Amino acid sequence: MTTRRRTPTVRTLGVGVSVLALAAVAGCSSGPDDPSPASSSAAPTASTSSSPTDSASASSSPSESSSPSASASLPAGFSLDEQSTADWPALGGRVGIGIESRVGGHGSYDRVVYQFARDGAPSYRVHYVDEPIQDGSGERKDVAGDVWLEVLVSTVDMPGESAPTADDPLPETLEGTGIAAAPAIWGGFEGVGQSFIGLTGGQRPFKVSVLSNPTRLVVDVAR
Repeated sequence: MTTRRRTPTVRTLGVGVSVLALAAVAGCSSGPDDPSPASSSAAPTASTSSSPTDSASASSSPSESSSPSASASLPAGFSLDEQSTADWPALGGRVGIGIESRVGGHGSYDRVVYQFARDGAPSYRVHYVDEPIQDGSGERKDVAGDVWLEVLVSTVDMPGESAPTADDPLPETLEGTGIAAAPAIWGGFEGVGQSFIGLTGGQRPFKVSVLSNPTRLVVDVAR
C-alpha cells in the first residue's frame, strides 16, 4: 500500500531582482532551484524555469506569443516551440522515481521544478497540447488551466509497492503566478513519466533546463 509523503523541508522561492542579475547568478542565488541560463541542458533551446521545479513538451499555436514588452524582459532561450533532449526518448530509469514538484514566481517568469530520486540526466520532451490527455488510458486528466504544457520524462523508474507518492506543489506557492497546476511526476506509462503544467490565459514562451545534486527538471514560463 503506497503512502503519501510530504517533505518537511520549508521551500523558499527566489525572486529575481532583475533579468541581468539572474543571468549573473551561478545557479544558487536563492537556492539550488535558481540556475542561470548558463546551467541549462545540452539542448540548444533548453534553459531554466521560473518555479522551484522542472518539465517538457511542444507548442500547438506559435502565433499565441507573449507581448513584445514581456518578451523583451526575458533571458534568452524562451520559445513557444517544443524543447527536448537530443537523445529523446532514451530509456533506462536513470533518474529513479519522482519525489515532488515545486512552483515559484521569479519576476518576468514562473518556475516549475520536478525533482527525482536518483542522479542522472533526464531525457525529456516539453510542448503545448490542446488537452491534458493521459498516456495509456487516453482519458482527459483533471488539470486546472486554460492551456497546457505536456512534460514527458523517459528516464524514470517504475515505483515499487512501498514507494511513497510524489508531492504536488503546495497550493500557496501557486498564488500570484500564472501556473494553475503542475502535478508531480512519479512513475509513468511504459517507462515514460508524464505531467501537465496548466497555465492561466494563453500560451507563453517557456524554457527547459536540467539541474543536478539533486536531479531536477526545470521549466520556466514567461508571465
